[in-house]
Amino acid sequence: MGYYPPYHGPPRPPYYPPPKKHKKRRHPKPYWWKKWKLACTQILIPLAVFQLLRTLILPTSFDVLLLIILVGLTVYCCFTC
Repeated sequence: MGYYPPYHGPPRPPYYPPPKKHKKRRHPKPYWWKKWKLACTQILIPLAVFQLLRTLILPTSFDVLLLIILVGLTVYCCFTC
């Protein structure tokens, strides 16, 4: 019997790097949008605190739902650009 080199399976296909992704350009928000969100934040924070106190004293399902909505809007206005 002759010498046969070890068989390691079929050859690997050539490597092609993945296509480059285009970066999304974030357009800056207009000044009036930032000003409006700041005003909403200044109104929503006291409303959310008042609703939290009201929910702690006399909790109803409507109060809890309203508190969740107010907290969600406040977080959105505070932490988005």
